[in-house]
Amino acid sequence: MVDAQNKPLFHVAIAVGTLLAVLIPWFFMADGTALTGENLRLMSRFVAIVSFVLLFLVMIIGPIMKLFPILFPKWGDFPWNWRAELGIWFAVWAVIHTLFIFALRDWDVIGYILGISPWAFGALVATVMAVILAAISFRGAITFLGPDSWKWLQNYFTYVIWWLTIVHIVDRALIRPGFPSGDPIHWVLLAMVVIVPVLQLAGFIKTVREYRKGLKEKTDNNNKEVTN
Repeated sequence: MVDAQNKPLFHVAIAVGTLLAVLIPWFFMADGTALTGENLRLMSRFVAIVSFVLLFLVMIIGPIMKLFPILFPKWGDFPWNWRAELGIWFAVWAVIHTLFIFALRDWDVIGYILGISPWAFGALVATVMAVILAAISFRGAITFLGPDSWKWLQNYFTYVIWWLTIVHIVDRALIRPGFPSGDPIHWVLLAMVVIVPVLQLAGFIKTVREYRKGLKEKTDNNNKEVTN
């Protein structure tokens, strides 16, 4: 989530958009308005989905800008300059999802952690790491840690968070319901799981090709100068 330019307007837009994305489907699918039992479980599910979508956006912004620069010629830093806000709100919704899980276990946090599955524990660790990244997503943290160490921490934690979350998603959308799942949301989540590494691999290949092309052009120019 390497972007420390936090803009209040961006935060408001993401907060309102994600809140509506949680409440609207919950309102139509919940049995009444009481946030208990199955209603609470449903709310927790929508919160988890919104949180994962935000993480997905954080992960694809870089590759998309690399692969399709023609799409963003006159938009300044967009969408790169939204990554910090998206990452912070991923952390916020991940924490809310975790609190809902604790609530569903009657706040027996210790008992839940002692009996937690490895993939759910990974998601819990990812949430803690996301909170750490959110806490240092401001200029003062860069000044204190230094630009290189701050950037390393942001990059390293982001990828660890992604893969820990993926294990949890695969468990929830593929392993537990069995294959194939009858829930279309599961298929959307699994598609997102595949899209991210595909885009990042394509961006990496393009970067290597551009480097090789530039190296060849430099070598050719040097050869021409020697010949002349």
